[in-house]
Formats: sequence, C-alpha cells, structure tokens
Amino acid sequence: EKQILRLHNLMHQVRFGDPDGKCLSPAGEYNLRLGVMKELNPDMVATFQGDAKALEGNAFIVEAAVSIGGKDNTVEQNQLNVFRFANRIPLLFEQGNDVITRTAQAMKWNKYKIFLEQRVGVFVSIVSTKIPFKGTSKEYIGECDEISSAVQHALNQCALQLKSKLSIKENAKAHEEKKKSLFRYIPDVSSAVFAVLKNAAAAADAITEGEDSNKPPGSGSNGMVNRKKRGASDIELLQKV
Repeated sequence: EKQILRLHNLMHQVRFGDPDGKCLSPAGEYNLRLGVMKELNPDMVATFQGDAKALEGNAFIVEAAVSIGGKDNTVEQNQLNVFRFANRIPLLFEQGNDVITRTAQAMKWNKYKIFLEQRVGVFVSIVSTKIPFKGTSKEYIGECDEISSAVQHALNQCALQLKSKLSIKENAKAHEEKKKSLFRYIPDVSSAVFAVLKNAAAAADAITEGEDSNKPPGSGSNGMVNRKKRGASDIELLQKV
C-alpha cells in the first residue's frame, strides 16, 4: 500500500508534455470561412484557429469565426447570435449555460467597433478527444478556465481583424464624403475667384490709363504695350479659372 501511495504521489508530481493535437481533425479556417459565407452571405467575416492546448491530458483546438451583416434571418439584429460546435456537431440546446456563450457575451464588442445592430454572428468550434460536457445529454460545455481562455483568445483575434477592416471602410467613407463636400463648393469658389480677378484686372487697367494720361506726348506707347501684355495675361488666367 505504501508503494502504491508513493507511486500515486509521484504521478502527480511528474510533468508530462502536452499533446500536440496531431490526432485532431479541425475544419480549418478556409472551410469555416467558406461555410459562413455560403450560409449567411455576410458583409464581413473573420476566422481564427488556435494552437492545440491540453485539458486534463486531452488535446483540444478552438476555431472561431465572427461575421457582420448579411440578409439571412438566422442572424438577428440587436443580439449576439452564438453558434456552437463540438467535434463538428452543432449544439442546439442549453445555450445559456454553455461556456462558449458566456465567454462571447462577456466580451466588450464595442471597443472593436462591432455593434449588435450590425447582425453579429459568433461561431465557435471545439475539437477534442474528450469534450467536457455537463450532464448526460451532452448539449452544452460546462465552465472550464482552459476552454474559456482559448475561446476568448480566438474571438479577440477575429474581432481585431474585423476592427481593421471596419477602420479601413470608415476612412474610405470619410474620404468620399470630404471629396463630395469639396466638389459641392468648387463652383461657388471658382466664381468668387473669377470675380476677384476680374475686378483686380479692371482696377489695374484704370491705374494704367491714368498713368498714361499724365505722361507727356510721345511717351505713351510703352504704357499701351504694357497694358496690352497685362490684359492678355489676365485673360489667360481668367480662362484657366
């Protein structure tokens, strides 16, 4: 009995390496993205597949996708639509008790510029040799720090991708609005500049004529030539405006 007890204590002290997850068959980011786009046709979608982790000696991989927009009624507005999968099998019941739903609802989506009015869909798939279901019905995954941390990391990565895309879209929209505003005021500005230049040219001609009238006879030819040159340059400038 002493040897068995000693062996038991030694087994708890020894640190075994985590499994590498080669035995698992995740769907992959490509297939996950393709499935979301095919079924929901969203405006934007981001996917992420985490590294293999271990839970009680069993390897597991978390895959996630977050979609925005779309016209499919499956994803409703003003709420977080969570879709859960365990070893590629959808979990349809006990959604409120699932660790995936609780982790997704605890995230602050606003800081990623993601709002529930945009039809937000959250897809999380957990692949493992042993899914820690709660209860005999196997309809939801109970609270687990390792899985909750992995799900949160995957959703954060998806949200960061969407934040970058949304920022680019907002900057492009702001640039277009600024461009439209400039085009709206160009006719008025050009008319005002034309009137200013026209008045300036008329005032310059009046000054030149006054100078020519004050000069003695025989010396007005140079003034006439200068006035013609100035008038030609003013006309060319006004035509450009």
